[in-house]
Amino acid sequence: MDEPASPTLPRKQAEARRVAAATYEFRGCVVCGLTLQSGIMIAHLDQHGGNHDADNLAYLCGTHHWMYDAGLYPVEAIRLLRAHWQKFKGVPDHSARMKTAGADAARTRKRKAAARQAVETRRENQRRAAGQIGETPT
Repeated sequence: MDEPASPTLPRKQAEARRVAAATYEFRGCVVCGLTLQSGIMIAHLDQHGGNHDADNLAYLCGTHHWMYDAGLYPVEAIRLLRAHWQKFKGVPDHSARMKTAGADAARTRKRKAAARQAVETRRENQRRAAGQIGETPT
């Protein structure tokens, strides 16, 4: 025998916005960070429009809301991204990628200097071979 369908809760987007605004300081898409308010929607992570529990809500832009609804993002990923954006308040954190920036820059400068020296030596050797520069006596 079929189970009776659970009654659907009324969809109240204004209530969802109020709960999300009270809970989440950063009001931008949790996937891409878009903060243009006319492009931001409230996504119900359990796909039930009447469940306005704060853990069930996330700010998403139109594109990422559609992608989430299509099943392209798992709910766990949206929750992790939501927590990340709330922690950093919309300011990107590049520290993990920048921890070796000074050493990397020094290594790059050294390689470029060596390459410039190699090019100059090659040109000088080519001029000597062409007879443009006389051999210096040793």
